[in-house]
Amino acid sequence: MSGGACLFEREHKSERLHAACRAVSSCQKRIRLFRIKVAARCLRALALVAATAAAPWHLTGYTGATVMGNAQKSVNIDNSRQTFNDFVADLSVRSGLNDGAVRGAAIGLYRGSPGEETHTPAPHQHFLVMCSRTPARFERAGIGNNWVSYVKSPGTLWFVPAGVVPSGARARSDFELAVCALECKLVNGIDGELDRRPTCELRLRTNFKDTAAQQLLKLLLEDGASESAAGRLYTDHLIHALAYRVLILGRDISSSNTARPVSGLPNRILKRVVDKMRVLDDQLSLESLAQESGYSRVHFMRMFRAATGRSPHNYLMNLRIERARELLSNPALSLTDIALDCGFSSHSHLTRVFRQFLGVTPSEYRRCL
Repeated sequence: MSGGACLFEREHKSERLHAACRAVSSCQKRIRLFRIKVAARCLRALALVAATAAAPWHLTGYTGATVMGNAQKSVNIDNSRQTFNDFVADLSVRSGLNDGAVRGAAIGLYRGSPGEETHTPAPHQHFLVMCSRTPARFERAGIGNNWVSYVKSPGTLWFVPAGVVPSGARARSDFELAVCALECKLVNGIDGELDRRPTCELRLRTNFKDTAAQQLLKLLLEDGASESAAGRLYTDHLIHALAYRVLILGRDISSSNTARPVSGLPNRILKRVVDKMRVLDDQLSLESLAQESGYSRVHFMRMFRAATGRSPHNYLMNLRIERARELLSNPALSLTDIALDCGFSSHSHLTRVFRQFLGVTPSEYRRCL
């Protein structure tokens, strides 16, 4: 080979090397930038949990019920033959079906039409209801058999404690309601774990708004609709946070009245909990982690966050992503194999979470190695 050809070949190789380095550098920059965005999202999530006193805290056009905390979701796309009262009764039954650690919660969306009556009497469940999407007009019986009309705007909430029969209401327009049934046993269990437990009873509340409860309901509905749900531990957090929020709202008290400064988990206990999380089990539950620590669910959540600065679910996701990054260096492993090995439900689930944490897909990350 002539000297000119050798020189050309060296220059060509040098250009390819520089191009590869630039690609890696660009990828690293994208990862750093997205980590900043993720940190901001985490701060927003932490603020939401703080609204629930740092206690434990993912259905498109869904019109059915989902048993929370269970890997299998029951979705009914058409409720046109079901009245609202039947829908509520169905939720009541479903909330007691799950045999897992988060037994006692079910959620769904109901679409109704003018003329329907909306009652939520249930002896063993508390109900939190939110008007969804568009304003809806209702009317209720007033004095002298007169009907009083009123409008519920999107996000408006009402809470019905177990055993309370609210006054009847009748729809005057199309409406969509997000309805969550919480078993008394679940709520009472969390209530018993609280510091400075209030003594007042839960009471009926109507036509109010609460940002934390609204966001928790939306996150539960989104998780139920997702083809690759975030996992049992995430659902556990949301349900327990919502149950705690119900205790605050049903007593109409400030969450600050039940909170006090908390210390982090002792290092030896934290190590045991983290070692259990490193197994990356997709069925890992909040209850099992709390049992490992020896603390109640409420105290475990607060002490884990104090020790790590993260919720258990976020910490677990980070462990899974770090493991996935290690496995991506092995070209013999497929993305599906890596996803299952790291505890993700599917290849798409891995891709979604990987992009959320690092700003690139697993395939893009692998090409930059």
